[in-house]
This record gives sequence, C-alpha cells and structure tokens, in this order.
Amino acid sequence: MWHDYTNALITAFGLAGLGFGIGQLVIVCGERMIEKRHGTSGVRDVIARRAKMETLFEARRADRVGELREADGAVQELLGRRASLERRIKESQQSGERLVRLVGEEVVGTPCYLAMVANKYVGTSTFQQKEHALIDSSWAQPQSIEVWAKSMAEARAEIERRYPPAFGYVVTRMQDIGAAAAPVAKAG
Repeated sequence: MWHDYTNALITAFGLAGLGFGIGQLVIVCGERMIEKRHGTSGVRDVIARRAKMETLFEARRADRVGELREADGAVQELLGRRASLERRIKESQQSGERLVRLVGEEVVGTPCYLAMVANKYVGTSTFQQKEHALIDSSWAQPQSIEVWAKSMAEARAEIERRYPPAFGYVVTRMQDIGAAAAPVAKAG
C-alpha cells in the first residue's frame, strides 16, 4: 500500500512539474506572440538602451550646468569690470584733470609740442540742440594733444593727419614743451 501512495505521489509531482513547464512555455510563447503582433519585439533591449542613454544625458546635463555656471560667473565678472570702468570714466570726466592725447612716439632727443585742437562743427548753433553723430561733444572745447616730432611743421602735419581739417578739426594753439616734458626717472 505504501508503494501505491509513493507511485501516486511521484506521479502527482511529475504531472505538476510538467504542468508548470507547459505553463511557462505558454507564457513565454504568448509574450513573444504579443510582442510580434503589436510590434514591440526587443522592448527589453530598447528599455536597456534608453536607460543607458538616460544616464549619459544626465551626465551631459550636469556638465552643461557646470559650464553654464562658469560662463555666468565670467559674465558677472565682466559686468563688474565694465561697471567699474564706467564709474572710473565718469569720475575722470567729473574731475578737474584734463585728458591729454598723444601723437607719435616719445624718443629721446625729439622735441615735444603741445597743441590745442578743437572741432568747429561741434558746439556751433546747428549742433547745439543735439549731439554730433560722429564727434564727441568734448571737442567743442580745445583738447590737449602732445606731439613728438622733429619740428613744429612736422608736428602740425602729424596732427592734421590724425585730426583732419576736412572733418572740422582746427589747431588753435601750438607750443614747444620738449624741455619741460623730458623723461623723469621713476622711483620703484
């Protein structure tokens, strides 16, 4: 009798295992058929590839965010420098110091001439109501220009080359300051 129970038990386990195997086969075949029917074959591969792409995109995004922070820092630094320079320009314009323009190169032994140059088109009655389109309004008053040249005639020619009379520039005064502008030894 125990022998019959043992055979029945073995047969039951065998049939259960066979049923489980057939069930798994039906499930796998059903999944394949559904994937083929709906065009979703290789979905697992696609999901794996997209997961890799997602991590790569996140890494790229993090790199771009870092680059943007660096660029933003550089822009902020440049804006700060620009504001500082604009402040310095405004302070220099408001201070009593005058701007001296230089023409030519300072060479030992070459005399220096100081010329006062103004523009006749700036500050005339036709332009008093609005600013001149090309020339700064500061040219209404004579501007100081230091010129290094061999003679006063060459100095005048150099000024007229740089500030052409055709554009309204006029030399109002010119003097030799070569001896006064001799190079001075700087300390430090």
